Amino acid sequence: MKIVTELAPGVNDDVTAVFTFKLPNGIAARLPNLRLAASVGAGADGILSASDLPASVHVTRACDDGLGLSMAQYVVLQVLRVFRDLPTLERQHASGEWIRLPIRDATKCTVGIMGVGQTGSVVARTVASLGFRVVGWTRTARDESDFKIYSGRETLPEFLGQCDFLVCLLPLTDSTRGLLNRSMFATVRKGCYVINAARGGIVVEDDLLAAIDNEELSGAAVDVFDQEPLPQSSPFWRHPKILVTPHSAAQPAVEPVVDQFIENMRRLSTGEPLMHVLNRDLGY
Repeated sequence: MKIVTELAPGVNDDVTAVFTFKLPNGIAARLPNLRLAASVGAGADGILSASDLPASVHVTRACDDGLGLSMAQYVVLQVLRVFRDLPTLERQHASGEWIRLPIRDATKCTVGIMGVGQTGSVVARTVASLGFRVVGWTRTARDESDFKIYSGRETLPEFLGQCDFLVCLLPLTDSTRGLLNRSMFATVRKGCYVINAARGGIVVEDDLLAAIDNEELSGAAVDVFDQEPLPQSSPFWRHPKILVTPHSAAQPAVEPVVDQFIENMRRLSTGEPLMHVLNRDLGY
């Protein structure tokens, strides 16, 4: 397989596939024989945002069985940090204070998960195994026997109204962009804690800050942002009720993702159906 890392007039005509996280406008137009745009991540919004990507080009995403477990570790880390009040324990440790904190009943605490696909389902079951009540929300109806799932925008107020923790794991699409905004935060149970490990564009950042400052929300752990890296001037860095993490909640392992790409290149050459192809109209 011939691999190029820099486009140039002498090689552009030979390129049939790109393996990338983002595809800026102007790249696809330089590749007349492009047939596959493969994302190195679980989401492909960085590729689908290319307005000049021909409809004939297949778009695939990376699938890794370990991704769900990694995301579950991140979500559990953030939930337990707040639920067991780790910041207070760390402050007490630093000042040498022996003060026992009350332990809440997890069965009376609801963790709502937006996006319960391959990754979200693993997260939901992991959180539930620690005793928390779990509910899920999806754009379209689906069956799930382990926990209750709400579907469709009309069910959002009922779903949000019971969340003590709200976990966003949705893909970024035209229908989810800006979904979590001021009006949605107004329907969330007062004091809810938000965890966004999906994409920055789903949450309206100014509205999230306002909801925390107005004490509608108790705080947030945010792993993804509209602009990354997050600028030092961002108020998220200095907010006492917000934890910023650098888009590191989970990522696919290198070897299986590369193996999938190589297998899809083989299938592309033989005319076999490709693995993990996205519906470009839906965005996932």
